Amino acid sequence: MIISRANKTVNQLIFKQARSLSFEKTKHFKIGEIPESLKYDRPYKETILDNGIKVCSEIWPSPLCTVAAFIKCGSRSESEETSGTAHFLEHLHFKGTKKRSRQSLELEIENHGGQLNAYTSRENTCYTMNLFKNKLPWGVELLSDILTQSEYSIFALNNERNTIHTELIETQKQSMETTIEISHRGAYKGHQMGLPILGKISNIMKITRDMIVDYHQTNYYGENLIVIGCGDHKHEDLVDLVANHFNKVPRKSPNPIQNLNNFSKPQFCNEFNLVQSDIHPDHLNISFLQEAPSWTDPDYFAFLLIQRIIGDKPESPLDLEITNYSELNSFQKELNIFPNIQVQKGVYTPYADTALYGNYYFGNKNCLKEAYHFQQNCWDALLENLNDIQIERAKKKLYIELFNHETGNDISQAIGNHILYLNRRIFRSEIAYRIANLSKQDIAKTLQKWCIQKPYSITVWGDTQDLEKQIQS
Repeated sequence: MIISRANKTVNQLIFKQARSLSFEKTKHFKIGEIPESLKYDRPYKETILDNGIKVCSEIWPSPLCTVAAFIKCGSRSESEETSGTAHFLEHLHFKGTKKRSRQSLELEIENHGGQLNAYTSRENTCYTMNLFKNKLPWGVELLSDILTQSEYSIFALNNERNTIHTELIETQKQSMETTIEISHRGAYKGHQMGLPILGKISNIMKITRDMIVDYHQTNYYGENLIVIGCGDHKHEDLVDLVANHFNKVPRKSPNPIQNLNNFSKPQFCNEFNLVQSDIHPDHLNISFLQEAPSWTDPDYFAFLLIQRIIGDKPESPLDLEITNYSELNSFQKELNIFPNIQVQKGVYTPYADTALYGNYYFGNKNCLKEAYHFQQNCWDALLENLNDIQIERAKKKLYIELFNHETGNDISQAIGNHILYLNRRIFRSEIAYRIANLSKQDIAKTLQKWCIQKPYSITVWGDTQDLEKQIQS
């Protein structure tokens, strides 16, 4: 059954449903039962153009529309020598085309009331435009212009080096993100998956225009490209617009990748890495990560649930006071006896053929021993104390998250990931149904398979001076 809802109605529905899913008042769902409102999906259409570009639409009444372009390439499509090229290319797509200068591009977006954003990840790059629905033809034309007609001028290239260098320095202040990024280097040592998404800082001044052009020609081709429309539009109109403005994009890559193992599955490495940093004096950032199920693995949905069963440690006494102590699971309660661990967050980063899962910790210099002790015992303790109430609460958290997937940005991101990794749209109803059918036995079996007595990749980033003595003790 397919229905469409106005934004106001949807927001009221989300609030009402979230309230009804509170841990104290809601009824217990049976296995396979999902909230009524998650049973309905919006109209969705999909078309593949002659040059291999896939055009996807999810439609609902709204004054706004979102159009996004996903390209199946990122830092995984680089080498040690070209690390940072994908991110550099993303920046240069905002710096002028044969038709528009950087200034006219920015002014045009502002005058049309649009909003253009982009990001680079390990396995894909995305450009997202939010605009009024009557501006969709302009938005598709502008996206095609920057993605197929950018000049990549030497001036823009050199001018952007300092900007990207500053961005790399600033991102190091994001403790958890930087720790997980460093963790990839150890977990996927010797593989492109271990390269930093934003690029090696030593490469920023070495990247050339030829590298940029070669990366674009190699990866920005039809079968690697998905254009997604979300909101109030006609799918057929979007198909015509993409076919018209992206018609020069070749179906296949004119520069097939040679001697690059980025498409081979990375081998998980269990290493212990110490990385010195002065950003957090007398403090440590720690990650304990294990190999986990990829996007396409049958255990993917179980891990979404496990991540929410574990949850995050309340970061302050006030947070703990606000949280109902009875709702903390045994995992979180045990964390409270370790005073040197100030922050704990679950981490799950799935990819096409692998994933990392585990915990991030932040605390003072004495927290390493506590984190190590806790991590060595946490999976067995979680398995031993696993119960239906914990699982039900985790399911409800996921349901509420699914209710909140309402904006064009949220929906386009979901569609892009589903098409890139699974080659089909996975609706909220299916996700909820798959989650609802997971039992205590399923979760226990998944924990046994992936977590219990499995090797770790451990990263310690921060004030690591004299830490070797603490490790040896």
